[in-house]
Amino acid sequence: MLTNLEAWIRRRLRLYLWRQWRNGHNRFTELRRLGIAKFAASVAAGSPTGLWRMSGHPAVQHALRNHVFDSLGLPRIFMPVPA
Repeated sequence: MLTNLEAWIRRRLRLYLWRQWRNGHNRFTELRRLGIAKFAASVAAGSPTGLWRMSGHPAVQHALRNHVFDSLGLPRIFMPVPA
């Protein structure tokens, strides 16, 4: 249950960042800055898809992995215990 909540929160944070980047040019620039390939960044930045669906896009998820939010100091709800 906590892993689902954690995933939903991270996706919501990706949505807010995607909205904050506003237009295709800024989105492309930010995705490239975060290490996404030029083609994948251009496909994602030029997509007319809504914010929630884009927060689940592979390029956006790869650019905004959990370590990005960890580096911002955001706490995690659930930390898996290594086996």
